[in-house]
Amino acid sequence: AKSADDAKPSKVQNSGKKTKVKDPNEPKRPLNAYRLFVRDVRAKVEKENPKLSKKEVGLEIAAIWKVTGENEKKPYTDEAKETLKKFETEMEAYRQVLL
Repeated sequence: AKSADDAKPSKVQNSGKKTKVKDPNEPKRPLNAYRLFVRDVRAKVEKENPKLSKKEVGLEIAAIWKVTGENEKKPYTDEAKETLKKFETEMEAYRQVLL
């Protein structure tokens, strides 16, 4: 029987940093306005440009976002603000439970 000490070292070396264990009950951070935009536009861009790679699709979406006017961005920024407020409220309640 082999013990754990006999196991071969993995190819990826641990830098010695301890990884923080994520609490599954902790609220997830909300999407920002750009990510909300990407969520809505990605399928359309992929359908219109089926030969583009994932990276190229991302670059195309970024270019569209850059030329999009503030009025067209407003629904995304408003939704991002609302979800951020909700997240902050949930985090506050989560922190109170931890105390």
